[in-house]
Amino acid sequence: MIITHTSNPSIDYYVKLTGEIKKGVQRSASSYFLAGGKGLNVSTVLDNMGINSIATAYIGGFTGAFLKKEIAKHKHARLECVSIDEPNRINIKIRGNDEMDINDNGPSISFAKQKEMLELLKQVKENDFLVISGSLARGVGEDFLFKASEITKEHKAHLVLDIAGISKDVIAKCKPFLIKPNLEELHAMYGDRKKTVTEMIDGLFKKGVQSVLLSKGAQGAEFYCKDKLYVVSHKALAAVNTVGAGDSMLAAFVGILSENKGIKEALKWGAAAGQAAVISDGLADLKDLEKLKEGVKVEELSR
Repeated sequence: MIITHTSNPSIDYYVKLTGEIKKGVQRSASSYFLAGGKGLNVSTVLDNMGINSIATAYIGGFTGAFLKKEIAKHKHARLECVSIDEPNRINIKIRGNDEMDINDNGPSISFAKQKEMLELLKQVKENDFLVISGSLARGVGEDFLFKASEITKEHKAHLVLDIAGISKDVIAKCKPFLIKPNLEELHAMYGDRKKTVTEMIDGLFKKGVQSVLLSKGAQGAEFYCKDKLYVVSHKALAAVNTVGAGDSMLAAFVGILSENKGIKEALKWGAAAGQAAVISDGLADLKDLEKLKEGVKVEELSR
């Protein structure tokens, strides 16, 4: 089983413009709402692939009611939430000649609610995956991550972290099975742009990280484990929307790994899912994913 956790879920409100994003009143060409938050995105992509997951999140208010309704449409994702008094946030995604995102801060989560969430996460079993993705809600700190990592260790499960702004010291204490940074996030972990990718990856392994999926956008991806490097390449596509591409990659990669189909196969599905997301208005669709997978190449190298 795969359990996802979204600390700060949202409604993502997409507004499409016919021309440039500029100052003053403009009319939208179209608009729509999606359930957002990186962990919920992972569960949504898994659902599109027919892979079961449990989506955990703090849910509240009229926005939370929308999120519940949207996740309830999924056949393969079950929402298990901790109820909060404040409404979940609304993020605005403007698409015209460029992309502009306005992300709200979201509600503050009490210690009692965090404790309630940790109890939910204790359902994780041996060889399950616990995927914690996205920004941490206000009030939720590193201690929550430490306790979640202890739960996965105690239950012999796999901890996956995809959290922007997380430091290498926090990662060292959590010792996750997998992290999924992009290049910018990897440098931010160290606060040092002079280090090479190899130096940074090796440093993470010394601190207890077991594997790193490094997303590189149109340039593909690299997957590092202790003695192997897998280089993933594919044809660059014209991006329609970059939101959710990394989540789609992570979802497909973990989903295929959970089915014991091997690292190379998981990387092909993961790369295809990232591509499928950037050429659509939403997340990776299975039909696009299966087609794009044929164009993904994975090279295995010794480290």
